Amino acid sequence: MTDFKFKTIDQMSGREHFCVERLRLDTFVTQQKITVAEADDLDLVATHVFLLNQDETNALATCRIFRDHGQWVLGRVAVSAAMRGQQLGRKMLEAVHAHLAAQGVSTLSCHAQVQAQGFYERLGYEVLGEPFPEAGIDHILMCKHLA
Repeated sequence: MTDFKFKTIDQMSGREHFCVERLRLDTFVTQQKITVAEADDLDLVATHVFLLNQDETNALATCRIFRDHGQWVLGRVAVSAAMRGQQLGRKMLEAVHAHLAAQGVSTLSCHAQVQAQGFYERLGYEVLGEPFPEAGIDHILMCKHLA
């Protein structure tokens, strides 16, 4: 079993934060060319989920979960290019689902990129509504029932 860490930004070491932010910048800014600010105020209240490589020099996968108006939301899901296709994203979200379910959380929603809709559907997420633009990329609201 892969041991993902669940930490707030105040609990993360400088190294952990650097590795997570580097992966997010590489994924969302460099690869996807998103020009809106990658880090935001939600990072200050979110729980960051991540897995570092053995040397703790790079994040292999990361996401964040946070409460918004009483609802749990998943965001900033990223897997390093070198690790894609190895089921690391699925394993990370299964860890998130188990973590939240153990706390009595019943649903988790996300603004999924439309190109990743199938990935989320295979994990049991359902589409709610029509696609919408966010940061210049089409997204769709999806929700998963955890309990």
